Amino acid sequence: MVDHEALADALRALGMLYGGAGGVAEAARGAANEHEAIRAYILRERPHMLQSYDIDALVALVREAMRSGAGAHPSLEQFGPAR
Repeated sequence: MVDHEALADALRALGMLYGGAGGVAEAARGAANEHEAIRAYILRERPHMLQSYDIDALVALVREAMRSGAGAHPSLEQFGPAR
Protein backbone atom coordinates (compact mmCIF):
# COMPACT_ATOMS: atom_id res chain seq x y z
CA MET A 1 0.00 0.00 0.00
CA VAL A 2 1.25 3.46 -0.90
CA ASP A 3 1.06 6.32 1.60
CA HIS A 4 -0.03 9.05 -0.80
CA GLU A 5 0.24 11.75 1.86
CA ALA A 6 3.88 10.89 2.64
CA LEU A 7 4.62 10.70 -1.07
CA ALA A 8 3.03 14.11 -1.66
CA ASP A 9 5.02 15.59 1.25
CA ALA A 10 8.29 14.25 -0.17
CA LEU A 11 7.49 15.49 -3.68
CA ARG A 12 6.51 18.89 -2.29
CA ALA A 13 9.76 19.19 -0.32
CA LEU A 14 11.75 18.31 -3.45
CA GLY A 15 9.86 20.89 -5.51
CA MET A 16 8.26 18.20 -7.65
CA LEU A 17 4.60 18.51 -6.64
CA TYR A 18 3.55 21.99 -7.74
CA GLY A 19 1.63 22.16 -10.98
CA GLY A 20 0.88 18.47 -11.30
CA ALA A 21 -2.22 18.06 -13.43
CA GLY A 22 -3.82 15.16 -11.62
CA GLY A 23 -2.13 14.83 -8.29
CA VAL A 24 -0.25 12.02 -6.67
CA ALA A 25 -3.14 9.60 -6.12
CA GLU A 26 -4.30 9.81 -9.72
CA ALA A 27 -0.83 9.43 -11.19
CA ALA A 28 -0.06 6.50 -8.89
CA ARG A 29 -3.39 4.72 -9.35
CA GLY A 30 -2.86 0.99 -9.78
CA ALA A 31 0.72 1.04 -8.50
CA ALA A 32 1.55 -2.12 -6.59
CA ASN A 33 4.12 -0.44 -4.34
CA GLU A 34 5.89 2.79 -3.45
CA HIS A 35 8.53 2.41 -6.17
CA GLU A 36 5.90 1.99 -8.89
CA ALA A 37 3.86 4.92 -7.57
CA ILE A 38 6.82 7.30 -7.62
CA ARG A 39 7.89 6.12 -11.05
CA ALA A 40 4.35 6.58 -12.42
CA TYR A 41 4.15 10.09 -10.96
CA ILE A 42 7.48 11.12 -12.49
CA LEU A 43 6.60 9.69 -15.91
CA ARG A 44 3.21 11.41 -15.90
CA GLU A 45 3.87 14.73 -14.17
CA ARG A 46 7.63 15.35 -14.46
CA PRO A 47 8.88 13.68 -17.66
CA HIS A 48 11.05 16.70 -18.48
CA MET A 49 13.24 15.84 -15.48
CA LEU A 50 14.36 12.68 -17.27
CA GLN A 51 16.45 14.88 -19.57
CA SER A 52 18.68 15.65 -16.59
CA TYR A 53 18.16 12.81 -14.13
CA ASP A 54 17.97 9.03 -14.29
CA ILE A 55 14.51 7.83 -13.28
CA ASP A 56 15.89 5.29 -10.82
CA ALA A 57 17.93 8.02 -9.13
CA LEU A 58 14.83 10.21 -8.85
CA VAL A 59 12.79 7.35 -7.41
CA ALA A 60 15.53 6.64 -4.85
CA LEU A 61 15.69 10.33 -3.91
CA VAL A 62 11.94 10.56 -3.36
CA ARG A 63 11.90 7.32 -1.36
CA GLU A 64 14.72 8.62 0.85
CA ALA A 65 12.82 11.88 1.37
CA MET A 66 9.79 9.85 2.44
CA ARG A 67 11.82 7.82 4.92
CA SER A 68 13.88 10.59 6.46
CA GLY A 69 11.34 13.38 6.66
CA ALA A 70 10.70 15.37 3.53
CA GLY A 71 11.55 18.79 4.93
CA ALA A 72 15.27 18.07 5.09
CA HIS A 73 15.85 17.95 1.35
CA PRO A 74 16.62 20.76 -1.10
CA SER A 75 14.32 21.32 -4.05
CA LEU A 76 15.20 19.90 -7.43
CA GLU A 77 12.85 22.22 -9.25
CA GLN A 78 12.03 25.77 -8.30
CA PHE A 79 8.65 27.29 -9.01
CA GLY A 80 8.56 30.90 -10.06
CA PRO A 81 5.17 32.24 -11.10
CA ALA A 82 5.01 34.17 -14.33
CA ARG A 83 4.92 37.89 -13.80
